[in-house]
Amino acid sequence: MDGHTIQTAELNADGRDEVIAGYRGQGHSVDSYYAEHNAGTRWSKHILDQGGMGAAACAVADLNADGRPDIACIGTAGANLKWYENLGR
Repeated sequence: MDGHTIQTAELNADGRDEVIAGYRGQGHSVDSYYAEHNAGTRWSKHILDQGGMGAAACAVADLNADGRPDIACIGTAGANLKWYENLGR
């Protein structure tokens, strides 16, 4: 995997930012990482997209005005744009 984009944003209303990372090349994906409560430096990974997006760049914004930040990524090889709606779960 070729890490190509990184953002931070408060996605899950726990008061701490999560890390959003986009990877391109073989094994491309978009993942978010969050620090577990009371776990010190242990991080958990949440896969947003496995193999569907070789993310060259991602941005975080509330795209549908529901009060939750969403993630949008653009790919280079596929020339695609994807919106990952934050459903608040």
